[in-house]
Amino acid sequence: MKRTTLIFLATLIVLTLAACSQSISCPPGPEAQGKDDPNVSEAILTAKVIDINGSSILLANMAEDAGPADIYRLGGDKIEVIAEDGAKPGIDALEQGMLVDVAFDGTVQESFPMGLGGIKDICIKGRGEDISGLYRTVIDDLYKVDPGLNGNISILAFDFTKASNLTEAEKTALLYLLRETYSEEIMAATYAELSEQGYIDKDKLYFEKGLLFTIEDTAMSGDQFTFNARKWRSGLGAYFFHECTAQKSEGIWTYTIGAEMIS
Repeated sequence: MKRTTLIFLATLIVLTLAACSQSISCPPGPEAQGKDDPNVSEAILTAKVIDINGSSILLANMAEDAGPADIYRLGGDKIEVIAEDGAKPGIDALEQGMLVDVAFDGTVQESFPMGLGGIKDICIKGRGEDISGLYRTVIDDLYKVDPGLNGNISILAFDFTKASNLTEAEKTALLYLLRETYSEEIMAATYAELSEQGYIDKDKLYFEKGLLFTIEDTAMSGDQFTFNARKWRSGLGAYFFHECTAQKSEGIWTYTIGAEMIS
């Protein structure tokens, strides 16, 4: 399975690189490096800050044609950060959910996450929604409840196919962060896919080696939306956060649980 996953990711990266070469290049801005040289161009990546760990920044491409593997890891300790008012506050001004433009030389490094070459600066464009941060909290809370379901597992599978408030690139970035958080093998899969691949015994309704986490949400309306979250081990072993309400206050997303259920 790991080899298949790596091949799949490699294919996504190749496709993403092709898309990047078409979608994120743009003419130099008024302050672009090499503005007096017609042979020097600047590329812009419009992205969302998904995570900041020290000077390491994880970004998801927010272009309409961004691919599911279109995520980037940058070392921000020597990168100039420009605020909306033109000030240069440094990397400490970046927050999860922010929308930014990254000016670079057009070189995309083939890694996962990908890297960018010749980064000039990061320009803060505004505040987006940190839904991936909210769902990391939900997953961690759900993982901790009813710990008896977690016994002797080696796999955590996540089904975000009905998480409509995340882009495909954001889902990939969230899975990447989950791999950094948990010691178990992390995979993206639905119940049907796990059953087809033999991970779930369809007759006994049992995921012997792992847990399946599922999040289903409604479309965002203003600063609020609802969602359900489930941790599933078997037909008689599951825990639900049901009819949860996500609410944003002062730029921060939190949630309340409508009901907790056990099967």
